[in-house]
Amino acid sequence: MATFTRINGYLGNYTTGTLRSTADLKAFVITVRNNSGPIDLQSEDGDVALTEADQLVEQVIRELNPLMYFVPTGSTGAIHVIMHGHNVDADIVERRLKQFLHSNSSVALGTSITVA
Repeated sequence: MATFTRINGYLGNYTTGTLRSTADLKAFVITVRNNSGPIDLQSEDGDVALTEADQLVEQVIRELNPLMYFVPTGSTGAIHVIMHGHNVDADIVERRLKQFLHSNSSVALGTSITVA
């Protein structure tokens, strides 16, 4: 009986501690900063009244149009996004944000996911 050596499928695809995408998705961590440091996004999330439209969090989300996003409560300036990964990397996202934020915000490729 003939035997076959598996050459595709498993090698390295299931390694623990590594974020993998099976659908061309990428995770990014955005840190919105001004010259003083990270911005407290709690006052920039439009949660109080209709007069708070177009605040910073809304502007970022509208620009990037992520599939999913999460803005932690706190003063870290962090916005976590899941986006289509085709033709997108952290540098491209950062350049897009700097065009309208005019700040020293940064974007890093996500390396893990925590769900609560």
